[in-house]
Amino acid sequence: MADPYDICKVRNIGIIAHIDAGKTTLTERILFFTGKIHKMGEVHEGTTEMDWMDQERERGITITAAATTVFWRGHQINIVDTPGHVDFTVEVERSLRALDGAIVVFSGVEGVESQSETVWRQADRYRVPRIAFINKLDRIEADFVRAFSDIEEKLGAVALPLVYPWRDGEGNLLGIIDLLRFSAIRWDPESLGRNFQYLPVPKEVEEEARAWREKLFETLSEVSDEIAVRYLEGEEIPLELAVKVIREATLHHLWVPVFGGSAYEKIGVQPVMDAVVDFLPSPLDIPPARGTALDGKTEELRKPFPDEPFSALVFKVFTDPYADRLLYTRIYSGTLKEGQVVLNATQGTKARVTRIFRLHANKREQMDVAYAGDIVGLILSAPVYTGNTLCDPDHPILYEPIAFPEPVVFLAVEPRSEKEEPALREALMKLAQEDPTFRVQDDETTGQLLVGGMGELHLEVLLRRVREEFKVPHRVGKPIVVYKETLAKPVEIVEEFEKTVGGKPQYAWIRVRFEPLSRGGGFEFHSEVPEEILPKEFAEAVRRGIQGALAASPVGGFPVTDVRAILLEAKFNPLTSTDVAFEAAGTQALRRALEEGGVLLLEPVAEGDIITPSEYLGEVVSDLGRRRGEIRAIQTRGTVDIIRCTLPVVETFGYATQLRSLTQGRAVHTLRVARYEVVPEELAREVLRSRGYG
Repeated sequence: MADPYDICKVRNIGIIAHIDAGKTTLTERILFFTGKIHKMGEVHEGTTEMDWMDQERERGITITAAATTVFWRGHQINIVDTPGHVDFTVEVERSLRALDGAIVVFSGVEGVESQSETVWRQADRYRVPRIAFINKLDRIEADFVRAFSDIEEKLGAVALPLVYPWRDGEGNLLGIIDLLRFSAIRWDPESLGRNFQYLPVPKEVEEEARAWREKLFETLSEVSDEIAVRYLEGEEIPLELAVKVIREATLHHLWVPVFGGSAYEKIGVQPVMDAVVDFLPSPLDIPPARGTALDGKTEELRKPFPDEPFSALVFKVFTDPYADRLLYTRIYSGTLKEGQVVLNATQGTKARVTRIFRLHANKREQMDVAYAGDIVGLILSAPVYTGNTLCDPDHPILYEPIAFPEPVVFLAVEPRSEKEEPALREALMKLAQEDPTFRVQDDETTGQLLVGGMGELHLEVLLRRVREEFKVPHRVGKPIVVYKETLAKPVEIVEEFEKTVGGKPQYAWIRVRFEPLSRGGGFEFHSEVPEEILPKEFAEAVRRGIQGALAASPVGGFPVTDVRAILLEAKFNPLTSTDVAFEAAGTQALRRALEEGGVLLLEPVAEGDIITPSEYLGEVVSDLGRRRGEIRAIQTRGTVDIIRCTLPVVETFGYATQLRSLTQGRAVHTLRVARYEVVPEELAREVLRSRGYG
């Protein structure tokens, strides 16, 4: 079967950035210059195409990842525009899992900010090749050189300068210098940036631009002998050769090509689009998709060809209160047709594909067939969830699911009347199926309905959707932080379980050593008992019993983490020992260990940046001190100071309002949950007392 299209000319890319770096503005310009839209939207006017939700337009931020497809230089580019706000980092995480390349946008004013680092590390984790765009160079206080250095120093990347800003004597941005061609590019504002022309490099910027060009070719010489010889002999380096070398190095994660301009002023956007085509991978440039057979062990590979067995990963579910659930899906191999029956390998169920859509923000264009390399929207006849693998029933494959962080903030939610409770629960459950970091549960101690998420804004946005989209009014309580507990000191426990259950005697005897792990260690279990002394299934039952008991400590009622359990000794009776007995012994052993060894209370701690005008630095720092904040560094950038700090999550409630009050609304902050740390003893006692413990 011949390829239905040239997969070499497909690019699946994400646009990722810190909040306010100009990511959505860049996406709008790309849509305009590729002819996808005929009028550019603006974030500050609430008219953007990709930020289509009412809340996104009101707040001026991206909340949900939106997909679209554009064409440039004969290439099909599938774009996912992701949020920059830390509360919606999961949207970046799941998008990167399904993408082959990324454009990372940095502000030329603030440089590399905390959330820039987060999205960069996410791209590192998924081995996603990327190009960088230093935006906002039209601002007088912007500094291309400093932002470029930030990329190298803070992110540890080998940055490759392909442009240099062209400014007049007063610092106004006129255009950019293309360092490969060594030409100046100037955009025509009358054509809204559609038209531009190449000009000789102006004298006032020639010396600096030439120095940056030397830096570029020195780097190229490191990986290409042909370029090194030509460079040392003073010969002209052919553009095709340079592009080929840069592409290879980008695909192998050696370099990050760096561009710059102003998305708002429509300067420097087309070179970035050319770079997507020239330097970022097609599905053929990345390794075959790797998964397992349904046994979870045997490795399976899928190449991105239409005649391979069909396989795909659902990386996002969008819930519409009135329509079917839309599945954002990356097709890794094979061909998918409307009406086709596919296997949901994750759940072990089959479903029929009832609709296939090409996506453009909240608009859909129906398709009859989709191929390997496509990112499409699907509607299926049976429930499918984020991270599920869809595949050919005759050739099953299971891709690794997407890992999501646990919620750190909860709110109590209640309907206005008992009659409205079923509708409220149904709306909340639909949103929980869409967003894996949104949790709905009942509090066993109070009987309240709780919703959990990544922060106040995250929960505020989702609960507003319940009111406005699902038309279910409700009341909410104050935010509650999710504490955890850990073992205070090592302890050894001997536990014997000897009971009659259902008329049958049950017996188990174990000796377990429990040890605290370092923060973030999670749970570890090791058995030092040989299988000839204790059958493997009994040791596994002990592990299950201990792990099950981690859900709630007997000391404070919180989940337990950062604990290692070592099974040192065990005895069993061939007639009366069962899995149930050993599991119960493991559960009791952990409970006694926490009571005898004592616990430490852990709280989530956020880290990030606060950007404040310099005149308010003293007030902001003092307020941080009162909130148990820890200042890591303070950088001065022109008229503003950037405070790098950590702050307990419980102290961030209401912080946005307080920060606006302290700085006349001029400061901004970005804080993300980074880890759990020990709560000071006096505060820990207060927290436990408030829950009726201790």
